[in-house]
Amino acid sequence: MATSGRKPSGFVSLLLLLAGVLLFWLSVPNLGNAARAATTDGPRGTFTAARLVCAGHAGHTSCEWSGTFRSTDGTVEIENVKLFGSGRDSFKAGQTAPAVDVGNAGRVYDPTGSREWVFTVVLVVLAYALLAVVARRHLMPRNDGPRPRPGGA
Repeated sequence: MATSGRKPSGFVSLLLLLAGVLLFWLSVPNLGNAARAATTDGPRGTFTAARLVCAGHAGHTSCEWSGTFRSTDGTVEIENVKLFGSGRDSFKAGQTAPAVDVGNAGRVYDPTGSREWVFTVVLVVLAYALLAVVARRHLMPRNDGPRPRPGGA
């Protein structure tokens, strides 16, 4: 593949490198929680809804129910957790639902699992792609076309 012969822009490469590192930093630590949420790996129990917590941003309001999680065997009890995916009309205060604690601080999940892992994997792949572009720009030899032979022949 022939290139223009110009050196890659150091500034653009720095931006790509920083974006790739930032995406890895944000996504890789969450891979374990995302996998456990997808496979519902953790103690099963009951979520008891206590109050609706809503957050508004950019003209949109999203709501989740906050409450208490108690494992079936009684060994785990967590207060002030949100049930991932619960919405405004999901519960009334005091209602219960089956839930799983996958170890994600402040959040429990429905026993059917979560697709939260998809977003995390997309971020990891994007981070890898950005870092691969930087590596290719600076670590791979450039092909500037055929070189003239010594002696002019």
